[in-house]
Amino acid sequence: MKKKNLAFNIFFGLIAVAAIVIATRYFFHLSTREMSDDAQVQQLLSPVNARVGGYIREIRFTEFQQVHKGDTLVIIDPGDYLVQRSLAEAGLLDAQAGKSVAQSTVSTVQSNLSISDANIGEIRARLWNAEKNLQRYEILLKQESITQQQYDQAASDYESLKARLLSLENVKTASSRSVTEASNRVSVNEANIKRAEANLEMANLNLSYTVILAPCDGTIGRKTIIVGQLVQQGQPIVSVVDDKQKWVTVNFREKQMPQVQVGKKVRIHIDAFPDKEFSGQVQSIATATGAVFSMVPTDNATGNFVKVQQRIPVRVEFTADNDKALLSQLRAGMNAVVTISK
Repeated sequence: MKKKNLAFNIFFGLIAVAAIVIATRYFFHLSTREMSDDAQVQQLLSPVNARVGGYIREIRFTEFQQVHKGDTLVIIDPGDYLVQRSLAEAGLLDAQAGKSVAQSTVSTVQSNLSISDANIGEIRARLWNAEKNLQRYEILLKQESITQQQYDQAASDYESLKARLLSLENVKTASSRSVTEASNRVSVNEANIKRAEANLEMANLNLSYTVILAPCDGTIGRKTIIVGQLVQQGQPIVSVVDDKQKWVTVNFREKQMPQVQVGKKVRIHIDAFPDKEFSGQVQSIATATGAVFSMVPTDNATGNFVKVQQRIPVRVEFTADNDKALLSQLRAGMNAVVTISK
């Protein structure tokens, strides 16, 4: 009986010692490390939006499909945008034709101006000669060497040439104004050409936007569209999860923050892989608590105040020594536990 009691006491004594050792190690572990299970794996989620509206003609992806940057995901019916491009091309041709007409007008008016200058020069020479003849005829008339009729004819020729000169000078003035106006029309048509070229470029851009491409390498998310569906400009089509960038966002309690510093090494355990350990490094620390970033920040100035310990978001990057094959199995949103040594 005594032997049984002795064995029983030894057994429970060993259990008690083991419990004390385990508890001691656990509390020692907690005292030398900071840990948070408020952590999740993060990846870049690239939204794919329709840049133009229209009816979906083709869908070239399936849910959770791997895609590469530039792969065609969706084709929107381009009919309307082909018409817009044709109209823009016609507008450009019209503007170019208008410029050609304006340039031809400038050339014609400048030619007329040159002819006017030549005619004015000729008339001025003839007028000078007619004036000299009139002066001689006036002297001869006083000397009664010519008849009154001859004098009147010389005076008539002089006045006719004088009127002709005035008319040609008026024509030249009008031609000069026409040159200025025609040159202005050329400038206007050049502006019209630039406007038409911009319209054509926009039409080509809109036409290219009917083919929706993958923005990055990654995995397609949920499919929520069907062929024939009408989509609006800016409407979300699908999301692509970037497979290249993965990190962990962990929220430490504010009392733990003195031990959290940029550059510190951390250990990461993912709930989906309980037997695996990942290494990481603190990349950056938020400058405000998570509550500040919420859509409706807490207002402690009203009502009853209950003090709640806040949490600070911290970004942890996976280091290069992790197993790449294992990292590729991580998915955005997976829960994690992050431990950092004090």
